[in-house]
Amino acid sequence: MKKIIRSIFMLTPAIFFLACGDNTQTTPLKDIASIAMDDSNISIYSTDSRTLTATVTYTDATTATISQYDVWTNSDYDVLNMYDGEIVPAANEGSAIIGVSVADLSDEINVSIIGLTDFNISSADITTTGEHILEATGVFEDNTSKVIERNIIWTATNEATITTDENYITTINILSGDTNVTATVFGETNTSAATLAPITKIYTVN
Repeated sequence: MKKIIRSIFMLTPAIFFLACGDNTQTTPLKDIASIAMDDSNISIYSTDSRTLTATVTYTDATTATISQYDVWTNSDYDVLNMYDGEIVPAANEGSAIIGVSVADLSDEINVSIIGLTDFNISSADITTTGEHILEATGVFEDNTSKVIERNIIWTATNEATITTDENYITTINILSGDTNVTATVFGETNTSAATLAPITKIYTVN
């Protein structure tokens, strides 16, 4: 981690900090003593997301949380999508370096992906028309089993409609008859997940 004292007036006007601790407002003339990611090297499941944070420390020992999106860096967008500190895997394996950089100060961590090895549609049998929750559970490289939230696509036959809300809860509106519901992780063309074929479950409503 580089710790080089620089005046905050060297920063571009677009960069601001949200004060925390005892600070309620950042004084433009304060000197920055250091900048640091708030996490060390981490691992993230390939169907999860995570928000990272970073902190600047001033020469008077006060601190501020970095809030501006354009100070973040990402070494590989083919592995991790990132915006404003939030990271979402773009592949089922790999790693990338995520960092923050302000003037001559910077810090970074390694983010590695825990890959999905198997999954299934875990929703209970649907026996009535109307809206029902769809859910898929995955097994990962570390043998953890958990609900899949990201990087999954749902499709259905029989004119059923599928929606996913801002909390990544997926709902299907199902009609009478046989409905084939298919879950695909990472898309059919993603080679890093090529061994994970789409899974289809048939729901029959009389």
